[in-house]
Amino acid sequence: MKKKSSIVFISLLLIVSSIIFSGCGAKQQATTDQPKTLKKITIGYSPAGGSSLLTFIALDQGYFKEAGLDVELLPFTSTADGLNALNSGKIDLGIGFGTAGPLTLDNNGADLVIIGGSLAGGHPIITTQEKADQFKTIEDYRGKTVASPRLYTADIVFRGALVKAGIDTKKDLDILEMKSPNAVLEAVKSGKVDVGIGSTAVYAPAKQAGLAIVGWSNDFFPDHPCCRVVTTGKLLKSDTQRFQAFLEGIIRAEKIKAENPDLAVAINNKFLKLDEALIRDFTLEPHQINSSDPNRKGVIRTFNEMVAMGYIQPQIDPANYINIDLYQKALAKVLKTYPDDSFFKGLEKRFEEQNLN
Repeated sequence: MKKKSSIVFISLLLIVSSIIFSGCGAKQQATTDQPKTLKKITIGYSPAGGSSLLTFIALDQGYFKEAGLDVELLPFTSTADGLNALNSGKIDLGIGFGTAGPLTLDNNGADLVIIGGSLAGGHPIITTQEKADQFKTIEDYRGKTVASPRLYTADIVFRGALVKAGIDTKKDLDILEMKSPNAVLEAVKSGKVDVGIGSTAVYAPAKQAGLAIVGWSNDFFPDHPCCRVVTTGKLLKSDTQRFQAFLEGIIRAEKIKAENPDLAVAINNKFLKLDEALIRDFTLEPHQINSSDPNRKGVIRTFNEMVAMGYIQPQIDPANYINIDLYQKALAKVLKTYPDDSFFKGLEKRFEEQNLN
């Protein structure tokens, strides 16, 4: 009887030991599968602009964490402040500071490098309801007083359209340069100007104030590159992996915006906290194109238009300040994970069209 009991005890002991060790093995495997220590990255963004949506989605869905990033968001209300913070090392990456701003600073000796995108087009032209009928074509801006935010891409797009139409930006109208889109909004609301060249950041407050949107930057330069993903050459050389991981996150986020717009609206509202109807209108506005692509060709065209209108005197080759290799690697990694995904294959085709000769 004792012998039989001993056999049973030993058998139970072996079973329990097996369970314990297999459990330890499973735990070790799970730990091995976890990402390595997350790398910290501080991102400057516009708290009210459409340029932040892809970053919001990637953060909310855990894409950055899966790519090995610990993301900190730092808001800026103007392009100049954000780019100065990037130049001084206070942030690692900017996502809402346009195309014209980084190019202007680079032309003046900075070392800002564009590695991706977050928004194309999407800047509203705003005025009061009483004056809305006065603005139907570019010719209607003759003799008007216009508020426009300096260093913002919308400003460059607008001025470029004036030049192409044969309108002298110094003689045929009065352009008041503002530090920020919010200053443009206030100038329009107060009646100080006839019309304002806005940015995505003023879309919602303009609607709330009952102002009229009489046009879009896309009308002057279809799908023009706007808010670029930008860092510094120094940071890029020190650790490219952080920036590639960020691009992987927003590439995946772009699929959510395209295929699950309701989720995109809900996520945007988590961060922006606006009226539900307004946030839906804002997020799904077709003129605001959330694109992660660096659009090298569009950036170079923007620089050339800045030169043509006399906005800057060229001191650089803009191609030297655009890194498309990192985005290409990030997209290739996403495609390796999702080889049969038609959406990501479409992004590959878009990349070739917008960046390669």
